[in-house]
Amino acid sequence: MVDPHASTSVPHRLRSLILKVVDWVAVGVDHGKPIRVSLLVLALVVVVVSSVDQATELFLIAMWADPSSTRYLFLLATAAVAGLAVWYTTHNAYRLIYPRWPALQDPRAAPLRQWIPRVLGAVVPLLVLFGYAMALRSSPHATCITTEQCHRRDLRATGLLIEAAAMIVFFIGRQWLLKARLSAAGMPRADAEPRVESITVLGTTPLSVFLAVLMLNVLITALVVMQPRQFDGMGALAVLLITGSFFCMSGGFLCMLADRRGVPLISLLMLTAMILHALHLNDNHRVRQYPSMSTHQRPAAPPVENRPDFDAYARAWLSSRCIPQHACPVIVASTEGGGLRSAAWTAMVLSQFTALIDQSTPPHGGEPLFERYLFAGSGVSGGSLGLATYTIALQAAPHTGAAAQTRSERILNHDFLAPVMANAWFVDFTQRWLPGALFDDRGRALTRAWEQAAQEQGVTSMAEPFAALYEHADGSLSTDVPALFFNSTTVGQGWRLIEDPFRPFADSPWTTAYDGSRWLDPRVPLSEAVLNSARFTYLSPAGTLQTAIAADNPSRTPATLQLVDGGYFENSGTTTLREIMQRLRTIAAKQGQPLRFVVLHISNDPSLHDFVDAHNAELPLPVYSAACPRAPSPTERSSYGDATAPIVALLDTRDARGEFARAELLSSLRIDSANPGNGDVLWHMRLCPGNYPLPLGWTISPPVFDEMHRQLQQNYPLNTMATWLNQQLRSATQP
Repeated sequence: MVDPHASTSVPHRLRSLILKVVDWVAVGVDHGKPIRVSLLVLALVVVVVSSVDQATELFLIAMWADPSSTRYLFLLATAAVAGLAVWYTTHNAYRLIYPRWPALQDPRAAPLRQWIPRVLGAVVPLLVLFGYAMALRSSPHATCITTEQCHRRDLRATGLLIEAAAMIVFFIGRQWLLKARLSAAGMPRADAEPRVESITVLGTTPLSVFLAVLMLNVLITALVVMQPRQFDGMGALAVLLITGSFFCMSGGFLCMLADRRGVPLISLLMLTAMILHALHLNDNHRVRQYPSMSTHQRPAAPPVENRPDFDAYARAWLSSRCIPQHACPVIVASTEGGGLRSAAWTAMVLSQFTALIDQSTPPHGGEPLFERYLFAGSGVSGGSLGLATYTIALQAAPHTGAAAQTRSERILNHDFLAPVMANAWFVDFTQRWLPGALFDDRGRALTRAWEQAAQEQGVTSMAEPFAALYEHADGSLSTDVPALFFNSTTVGQGWRLIEDPFRPFADSPWTTAYDGSRWLDPRVPLSEAVLNSARFTYLSPAGTLQTAIAADNPSRTPATLQLVDGGYFENSGTTTLREIMQRLRTIAAKQGQPLRFVVLHISNDPSLHDFVDAHNAELPLPVYSAACPRAPSPTERSSYGDATAPIVALLDTRDARGEFARAELLSSLRIDSANPGNGDVLWHMRLCPGNYPLPLGWTISPPVFDEMHRQLQQNYPLNTMATWLNQQLRSATQP
């Protein structure tokens, strides 16, 4: 028999199912509202872990490369603290009754309120493990190199799994223990932790914990203001976990207070930050014009101009090194951006050449010949840090390439990311909600870290005025140090801003660029000049460059520029180097002095397209570049949608400008293919994909240095290069 109601029962059931799904979705959404701070923190972690390349090295260091058991214990401890913070905040948030979210009172959702805090708390150490798995997946060689590394990796991964399991056991066991104690006291088990209508009724313990955490948050913020390197030695991942803990606890507690009264706290904070930003009332990102200036102060009037003149420097350099009417070898270098990877590779390449050039009878008081004939360097971002580190490392005794290489690696082998992250989340984040610039920013934390790392190696130049490198003790001009040029990008105009230690040019050699000396104080610290070139996206904030009325020119009006990383314009540094070379050719031509340029272009991106098609290691003249192994690459998309096409084009144009600039540099050289010894020379010192991932960021591990050493020794005929270069330099010292 056919049921006459069958035709209507199916739509009725479907409608009932849809209503139930909608009802449960509403319940789920309401259950996410009181714990949105914890959910936002965890969501941000997932995004960083899964899509930010710079995070790869952090996980590889923590789980694989770092031999320090202390830092791993810090990682375990902070992961546990962060998990407990997430659990405790969400657990207490669900104990409150919120009149405007009735679904939170639904008895059917009691298991959600019980298990969501447990799962979110236990997921924190699992996210660290997930980040490590993602890092291995993106690494070209995802296998450990030594047995010790294999054991270390396995033990550390196991430790995180055990920690996650222990947290689940604790969360469940704690509830059972609490109910057992109530039963023993003759009280109903359902009242173990009753829901309450006021935060003051939560109990003495929760209130004490939340208030203590809030006070500790303020205290740590004050400590980071006074000393940004509070968390050095713990590792950047541990710092991020600590800041996440405070976000969850302090932010969750404040949201609980606001939610009970229907106040949209997060929306109000965002609106406040936007208003303060629009009115420029909380800008603490001012470029430091002199060592004692803070990033939240306006600059004072600069002193009378005392920097050397570039043309005078160039003429003095040529007259002290070149034989009239003989081709004078001039070494110049351009070095690309790429965070600490670029800095380490740049310093390593330059130090290695300095060490290899024969110094058996060093002239001129023992100054290495390579450094003596290194006329100028143009750097972008991390490449600027590498140039500066190499230069100051040679200023300390002993003045040798080998000592400079060791000193440079010790300076750069630091976790510069940890102080930046500590300042960003404790200080800069707080500053967004406060009117008036009150605290030094995360850029200052980074320059302090560079300065202190150099001071540990007995080098103080990083904290001193840039121009001081070019002045003898008696105030006379010094040409012992190569002319350094650091490239930054201006936000409003998209031009280069070129920072150097010289006074402003009377006739600027730069095209589509600002002469930084017209804006920068003569006392600007070397570390700040490097930072302006290395204002890495979001990690280092855009800097507000303000000038005061000059003491020697009262009619000058104050001006303001905003600076970001030099790689926004083009990441190679070759545009500026080509213009420096043109200026030097003009000066030398007036003296009748022929020049022979030896150009070192130092790049560090393993995926870079080579612009030098010459790989003969037996004869690396007139041009040479290492031949990187061709790795299979995924199929590139050739078309995009209406929304993404403009964005992709803007991003790709930056790389294209770099390729164009490199090609222009190569075409500007006077290369004699028939007789390479008579013309200019270009060596492209590049990094290739290797045995260990080469990360982009402000922290790298010892295996990265080992991989760079391996590539430098195996990919380049260094002895052949050094022998030829040594002959050219020694011939220039003999009439």
